[in-house]
Amino acid sequence: TQKDIIDVFKTLSEKTFIVSNAIEEKKITPYFQPIINIKTGEIECCEVFSRMETDKGILNAREFIEVAERLGAISKLDLILMEKVFEKVKVEGYKGYLFINLSTKSLILSEFIPNILKLARQYDIDNSKVVFEITERDTVKNISLLEKFVDNLKFKGFGFSIDDFGSGLSSFHYVKRFPIDFVKIDGDFIRSMVRSEKDMAIVKTMLVLAKEFNIKTVAEYVENKDILDAIKALGIDYGQGYYIGTPSPDLKN
Repeated sequence: TQKDIIDVFKTLSEKTFIVSNAIEEKKITPYFQPIINIKTGEIECCEVFSRMETDKGILNAREFIEVAERLGAISKLDLILMEKVFEKVKVEGYKGYLFINLSTKSLILSEFIPNILKLARQYDIDNSKVVFEITERDTVKNISLLEKFVDNLKFKGFGFSIDDFGSGLSSFHYVKRFPIDFVKIDGDFIRSMVRSEKDMAIVKTMLVLAKEFNIKTVAEYVENKDILDAIKALGIDYGQGYYIGTPSPDLKN
């Protein structure tokens, strides 16, 4: 109905104002989800998630990323997040790996890489401990741009990971083309492999491929002890999921 259309545009307008205001005032809060070394059980890495502070509470990334991209403010949001993460790392003396997702919309800006390097120097960050995550669904149309981005930052010592590895054929192309340090095996396969022989076979195949390329493996969606035991038996290097730990603003925990 006409009223439905009006309500939709009203909601979009309100969200646009909320997101724009939060970015301008740098109301971005990093959350950290622990990633453990399967052999030792120690937390050696954290994935960084973006959260936004608003009058209506904390918004998670899926509620504002598209709006930020539509506003042309996604690179600003990425840099605000990184600065807050690096500042927290320096204050707390965190020495582990940081897995950080970046929007491909940020990669087209010529000043984006210099800004990353500037922040890393400012907060005395060990570049080798920062791992940028490449997600297939976001990058398949920007392969040459992505290659330039990866090469430039790899030369400066940063690491790279493929997120949702195995979710599409391009994931394997990325392993062949880019200097990848980690692959995060798609959680749908990990979650189902304890009850599905096919999913178990797929995970084993990806693990063999990663080892051939000397790439570390991370299992996503580790949601219970059975899954944790299964990935340990397979020899997967790292695990991440709600059974291990949920995202939190507290970096140390």
